[in-house]
Amino acid sequence: MKDFTNKVALITGAGSGIGRALAEQLASHGCSLALVDWNNESLEETCKIVRKKNVSVSKHVFDLRDKDKVNQLPDEVLNLHNQIDLVFNNAGVSVIGSVEEVDEDDWNWGMDILLNSVIQMSTAFLPHLQKRPESALVNVSSIFGLFSVPKQSIYNVGKFGVKAFTESLSLEMEIAKSPVEVYCVFPGHIGTNIVNSSRFKSFDPEEDSFFGKAPNKEEAGVVFKNNAPTSPAKAATVIIKNIKKKNKRILIGFDARFYDLMSRLFPRNFLKIIWILPFLRNIFNRN
Repeated sequence: MKDFTNKVALITGAGSGIGRALAEQLASHGCSLALVDWNNESLEETCKIVRKKNVSVSKHVFDLRDKDKVNQLPDEVLNLHNQIDLVFNNAGVSVIGSVEEVDEDDWNWGMDILLNSVIQMSTAFLPHLQKRPESALVNVSSIFGLFSVPKQSIYNVGKFGVKAFTESLSLEMEIAKSPVEVYCVFPGHIGTNIVNSSRFKSFDPEEDSFFGKAPNKEEAGVVFKNNAPTSPAKAATVIIKNIKKKNKRILIGFDARFYDLMSRLFPRNFLKIIWILPFLRNIFNRN
């Protein structure tokens, strides 16, 4: 799919971050949009931005855990846009806490958003994508879908699941010679608002170094976003570029490529090695 003009794309998590950046860039390519988010205020901000680009835009405000809403969504999109060509399952949350700290409600909440909604959205829209001459299903996993870290068990399981589901579906579509191209995205540290919509079961500024030793969980989101080496706009550019090239496995950011390589080269000592990266980044920034 080298041309997005006159296509229709659905994007979850479109209220901010990578979702908003994808909406902006696809609209610039002449692509109409169906935008999904639970936050009406932030989603309306995205809609105002992309409407200026003279494309058709529809807004769908609901929680992805609502299975009935997800099942109704294809008909809503088709009634408004007449077609659907691309689906981006981008929405995400996290639960920060050890396995002993998280409970059943945390697991259900995290899995419903991170994994179950991706599966349901994919299966709900797949029959309609198959009817198009060319189409794409893009599921966003994470570098934490390639390896696991402490205090992110729910996020790790969800993103590993997205990877497994997406790779299986991609092979099935290739075997069936389907027009649907299936992509799996592995972002590194991107400057998004994911921390603000996540749950903290505990917070220790000394242990949770991923948040730059923020003094409290309120500041953690600011530090996470501001210290990110890759912007949402850059992430969206990489995703679109790789769709055009039909690269089904999309790594975003130096850190994602570094982690992926190190996990392959040093599987036994990988967790010790990865903490070198923030130190290396500080050296690169000074130079």
